[in-house]
Amino acid sequence: MTWRSKAACLGVPSEMFVADSKDYEHEAKLICRRCSVVKECLDYALTVKEQFGIWGGLNARERKRMLSARRVQIVFD
Repeated sequence: MTWRSKAACLGVPSEMFVADSKDYEHEAKLICRRCSVVKECLDYALTVKEQFGIWGGLNARERKRMLSARRVQIVFD
């Protein structure tokens, strides 16, 4: 069984996670907060550099910042 089959968003219309709406974004993030596989989802999105939607409780801009912070940390470690 993969992490996707355990996701809290399973069965929720995908438009909620990709719509360009702050209302939908808030609702999607609330679903992510109660998800047991949110870490796996975020790891996946960061690995494939997903450019759209809510993944692992973060939007694309937030994930991009996270990746940038990781690169800076690696440089300074």
